[in-house]
This record gives sequence, structure tokens and C-alpha cells, in this order.
Amino acid sequence: MESCALKDVSFEVEDGLFVGLIGHTGSGKSTLIQHLNGLMKPTSGTVYFDEEDIFAPGYDLKGLRSRVGLVFQYPEYQLFEQDIITDVKFGPKNMGLKDDEASGRAEEALRLVGVDPRLYKRSPFEISGGQKRRVAIAGVLAMGPRVLILDEPTAGLDPKGRDEILDCIDALHTEKGMTVILVSHSMDDVARYADRLLVMDKSRLCYYDTPKEVFTHYKELERMGLSAPQITYLAADLRRAGIMVDERMSTIEEAKAEILGFFHDKDKDHNSI
Repeated sequence: MESCALKDVSFEVEDGLFVGLIGHTGSGKSTLIQHLNGLMKPTSGTVYFDEEDIFAPGYDLKGLRSRVGLVFQYPEYQLFEQDIITDVKFGPKNMGLKDDEASGRAEEALRLVGVDPRLYKRSPFEISGGQKRRVAIAGVLAMGPRVLILDEPTAGLDPKGRDEILDCIDALHTEKGMTVILVSHSMDDVARYADRLLVMDKSRLCYYDTPKEVFTHYKELERMGLSAPQITYLAADLRRAGIMVDERMSTIEEAKAEILGFFHDKDKDHNSI
């Protein structure tokens, strides 16, 4: 019996955006991102990069994959060389770069993701889960992508490791102006980092908007098996208690500003009486 993995999915990602991609397990997230760099081909519809159809006859898919880098959920799938520096050099060398240029790219990519140079000659299978994620990301960065797609890059990491990886990704987005598409199950993480959210449900795109706007639909998200950031629920509770904060707040920083602002205004009203 045939099933449709994606249906009526249409959106455009502008250069330099940080996009969070969320959805319940089986909603189509992983299938969608594999279309974006040509690993999967749609049975109907078109995928464009720089206004070019990536599945048009003669299109350079190999070149596309150096510009649209994909980091899989499990870094073991992307690590296979004898040591870290050789692993990260693999992509640039496969692009035809000479060894010294590939080495330079690899060292710069490892520096960007915060891997200690003393580890470069270590086997990628002898380091921690968080370090493996960094090396896998470096392997993609060394090819010089404009777009970085990451499928659950913090899965299985402890809170410290998760924050370090996300801060690293955010720094790449901010400092390099890189377009980032992050698949995540953490509503708090995407609320904190993303400029836009793509919400998938049952193979369809349900929302594509700012986190603030998407999370105002938290009841609909719950019906999809998702949730909203804890701050969104706090905002609803506060408003029911008569503390009229912005219902669209979704991060701790926004909550702090809203609550302090509310009580500051109350104090001004009290002192003016």
C-alpha cells in the first residue's frame, strides 16, 4: 500500500534565516530535508536553489551538496576515517581540492565548532557524543556550504552538551551569515534560536511563521502531538491571573522583560494616585 510522505508542501527560505523544523515523529521532517540537497527526488513538484530547479537535466547535484550541507542525526553515519582531521578533510578533497587547501579548510572548520587541536589525530570513534557532533558538523562546514541543515543534532546529549552544540550553530549563523535549518523536538530551543518555524503534521506543512506567531496556536500544536515552550503556558496562566503580559512571549528573556514591565507600570500607576 502506497503512502504519501509529503503533500502540498510549499515554502521559501530567505538567505541568512535560522529556521526551526518541528513535527511529531513520522510527520515528514527527515524526508523533507533530504529533498533540499537532492538526496531524495520528489515524485511531483520542484525544489529550487537560487531559482534553479535542482532536478533539471544537467544540474550539478554534487556541487549543490557542497553548498547545502546536511548533518544527519547520528554522527556515526558520517564519520569513517582513521582520525578526526582526515575525516574532516574528506569532503574538500572529494571536491578536488589539494591536500594543503583541504587541510586548511578542515582546521578552520574544526576551530569554528570548538574542537581542541590536540584531538585532531584521535579516532573520531574515541571521543564523546558531543564532540562527534562537532566533528560531523565540521566535516560539512569544510565544504563551504551556504546552507546548513541539521537533523536533531542534540539527540542523546546531556543539557550541557546540547547547549554547547546549539550555541555553536547559532554562532555560525550569526557570524557567518549562514542559513540554518534545524530539525528539533525541543520547543524551547527553537523558540530561543529560530527566526521562522516550519511545522509539519501528517506529511503536510501546517505553519511557516515566526515562533511568536506559531506558538499562539499551542492548542492546535497539542492536537498534533506537539507542545509549546513552557513560557507560552506561563503567559497563558499569568493572563488568567490578571497579569496582562504579551501572550506571544516564548523565551525566558521575553518573560522577564514582560513581567518586570507589568509591575513597573503598576508601580507608576500606584505612585500617581
